[in-house]
Amino acid sequence: MANVMRALPALLARLGWTPQHLVHVGAHEGQEMPFYREAGIPRVTLVEPIPALAARLHHEHPQAVVHECACASTPGRARLHVMARTNLSTLAAPQRGDRLADTIDVEVRRLDDLAPDADAAVIDAQGRELDVLAAAPWPSLRMVIVETCTVDDATMAAPYGETSAVMAERGFFEIDRWVRDYDWLNRWARGPGQAARGGEVRDVVFYKQSS
Repeated sequence: MANVMRALPALLARLGWTPQHLVHVGAHEGQEMPFYREAGIPRVTLVEPIPALAARLHHEHPQAVVHECACASTPGRARLHVMARTNLSTLAAPQRGDRLADTIDVEVRRLDDLAPDADAAVIDAQGRELDVLAAAPWPSLRMVIVETCTVDDATMAAPYGETSAVMAERGFFEIDRWVRDYDWLNRWARGPGQAARGGEVRDVVFYKQSS
């Protein structure tokens, strides 16, 4: 599956702006790290709750800060639902059709506690993106990239319209989006036989001009 973040370095070049500290929630195997390096981002924080994947990130990306936890608005402990496709794991309750492989207890922390000075954030929390954003480090953020969906799917991504409204209230507006076909992704994630629903999974780039 093509990585949409390959478009990030060119986007930043067009903006004439480079984040000084990017935090990625739901870092999985760190597939985006080559693009962050290409963009010249000096500080990267990776957040990944699955222990084996967090250990791999520590080993393969020693230049990054790695936190083994999930993010939400309320810190504590929670049950992470680990899917057969591990990059689709989520704190949200599994839906019919989700291919659940395991359930583990994980630490949950607020994003503004993990990365209080981050000026860019990538949020991929499989339906819990808005809860992560509820505790984002808003005073320092200028760019937020959020996985959203135009189909009502609680374990795929946050609703596009609701996410856009939340971001607009914070003074952030969409400047780009990287789109994948929802039906294709749904079959990839959950196997064949999924009903066609149309729609898109959109990684949306929200940006706030400096004051």
